[in-house]
Amino acid sequence: MRRSFNIFTNNFIGFFRLFVYANFWVAGAVYALTKITENTLHTTKPSLAVLNASGTLVVYGFARYFEGPSLAGGKSKISAWRTQMPNLTKLCIVGGAAFAGLEFFRIGSQSLFLNYLFGSSIALLYPLPWVLKKKGGGLRSVPGLKLFIISFVWAYITAYLPAIWNGDNGLWSFIERLFWTMALTIPFDVRDVKLDSHSIKTLPHVIGTRNSIYIAHLALWISFSLQVIIFEMPLKPTFILYLIFATIIIIARTERGDLYYSFLIEGLPWLLFALIALLPYL
Repeated sequence: MRRSFNIFTNNFIGFFRLFVYANFWVAGAVYALTKITENTLHTTKPSLAVLNASGTLVVYGFARYFEGPSLAGGKSKISAWRTQMPNLTKLCIVGGAAFAGLEFFRIGSQSLFLNYLFGSSIALLYPLPWVLKKKGGGLRSVPGLKLFIISFVWAYITAYLPAIWNGDNGLWSFIERLFWTMALTIPFDVRDVKLDSHSIKTLPHVIGTRNSIYIAHLALWISFSLQVIIFEMPLKPTFILYLIFATIIIIARTERGDLYYSFLIEGLPWLLFALIALLPYL
């Protein structure tokens, strides 16, 4: 009986790590953020959530081929796991591209395709080693630029595009999502500060880890203010939820492990989505 239970537990953990490490979970976070924008703006056109999630599998899978250089002997558990399963990245890229193609065909908008091409180009230029080769390779080699590229792309894809697709100017949606993404991205840079090569100058390399966490909290509460003031989210439940977010960010430590970041922090959009979905019943 104990042996059967151990087999079940090991299989569950293996599947769980596959789901998280193979980028399905982060694709789900993009899906949730897109639905947040669409629900907040009461959109009526076909949803872009599946398209955005599928594209995430492609972009993140592509980035794995050009992962940033690490210090000697430094490699995260996620990177080591992916090294042992090289074909999985290819499968995710092909599968994501197939679903994205079907979604573009379903939606049938050429202008939307061009907008996605712009956002995808920035995301794909970020890891390429022959871009800015003398500085270390990729747009990530520009000191402090990594945070703003990631925040811009996520805000553009999950907030701005769904907004303009539905006739809104998308400005406030983009700004709120930009600060939200910054708040959740900075802890990852703090986690990786000892692993990243010195050719990758993230925010913690530039201003230090403690100051970076301060910036993350500032960005988080700007996002909160915009949610309440611009998007008229109810003050009390939104404040409680953002207080949970702030706690998770401030207690983040390297020793908490990859799943604390790749599952818990990347899963925070689902909590915000759940709040918005439940508002009519509160």
